[in-house]
Amino acid sequence: MKMAPLTAAILTLFVLLSSILADVHQAEAPELFDNEPFYKEVDDRVHVLVRRAAGRRAYDMYHGTSEQAASSIIMAGFKPSVNGMLGQGVYVSRDIRKAQGYPGNLSPADRIILKVRVIVGKVKKIDSANHPLRATWHNYGYDSAWVPPNSPQWISPLTENCVWDSKRVKVMDVVQGPAAAIGRLRSLLYSMKANQCKPWLVC
Repeated sequence: MKMAPLTAAILTLFVLLSSILADVHQAEAPELFDNEPFYKEVDDRVHVLVRRAAGRRAYDMYHGTSEQAASSIIMAGFKPSVNGMLGQGVYVSRDIRKAQGYPGNLSPADRIILKVRVIVGKVKKIDSANHPLRATWHNYGYDSAWVPPNSPQWISPLTENCVWDSKRVKVMDVVQGPAAAIGRLRSLLYSMKANQCKPWLVC
């Protein structure tokens, strides 16, 4: 039985897409779906499909916070920051060293690092503090912003992401902080997971 031309084209595209995504290193993946204004790509169906598939990929990242805030996050999920270098959103990083710098008003010994799973969605690369969409990327249809490592004119050489919708960020574990605080937070986290896993937790 002959395969319809459209079916064959879709199958070919699927194989090509699978091979592309399999070869993309995690540190470079967001560049697949960074783009200029969306209207320029709407007629490029292959590019749209690649971006959408890549945008559904989940990445393990880190979030620096206080014990009190970490407890609130575990019990009720993330609340986006009102402002920041990339505007409103939940700030995370694939580089734990970036998370270790937050919150700035606590001594490093008192900071808590949460490991989180992030579905980045449609990403805008922001590689300069002077980027025109630095704090307004969400207004142009993006789900998150990404600062690549060693970006020029940036205040930090470490990579960082800002995710608009907090539902895209889920808590996996408590990986760093004072031993007593880690014990308390993990006990709370495991209890939450055991009783009834919430949408903001990875169970």
